[in-house]
Amino acid sequence: MAKQKVDEQTVIKESLKLFRQTSYHTTSMADIAKACGIQKGSLYHYFASKEELMMKVIAFVHGFFKEEIFAIAYDETIDPMVRLDKMFSRADSIFINKETGKMLGNVGVETALVIPEFQPVIQAFFRDFFNAVQKVYSSKYSENIANELAERAVAEIEGSLLLARIFNDNNFFKTTHKRLVARLQ
Repeated sequence: MAKQKVDEQTVIKESLKLFRQTSYHTTSMADIAKACGIQKGSLYHYFASKEELMMKVIAFVHGFFKEEIFAIAYDETIDPMVRLDKMFSRADSIFINKETGKMLGNVGVETALVIPEFQPVIQAFFRDFFNAVQKVYSSKYSENIANELAERAVAEIEGSLLLARIFNDNNFFKTTHKRLVARLQ
C-alpha cells in the first residue's frame, strides 16, 4: 500500500462510514487505515485508541447536527411547522444515507453499556435533539406537553429509522416525519 498523508478530518469521516456500515465493534483500526489509504500505525499519529477516534466521530456528527439541523429550531423568523418540516427534511437525507445515516442511534445501542465513556457524549447529542424539537413544539404547547412530545418524537424517529433499516423501506421515516409535523396543525 502506498503511503499517503491524510488529515484528522479524513480519518474521522472514513471511520464514520465504516462504523455506520459495519458497526463500531466489528470495525478494526486496520479497516479504518485501509479505507484511508494509510498504514495502521499511522492512525495512532492522530488517535491513541479506537475509543478516542470514536469520541471524535461522535463529536463530529453532533457538531454537524447542531449547526445544520438543530439550529433551524431556534430560527423564530420561520413558522414553527416549517421549521420542524425543514429540520426533518434535512435530517431525512442524512438518516437515510447509506454511508453515514443513523450512526448515533446505532452506536448508542451498541455501546451504551459496554463503553461507558461514550454514554455522556451520545446523551448530549440526544439532549440537543430533544431540546430542538421541544423548542418548536413549545410554540404551540405548554412546556410540559412540548417536552413530552419532543421525547416521543425522538423515540418515534429512532424507531422509524430502525424499521427502515430492518425492512429496507425508508417510508417508515417519511411517514413519521409527516406525523410529527402534523402535530403542529
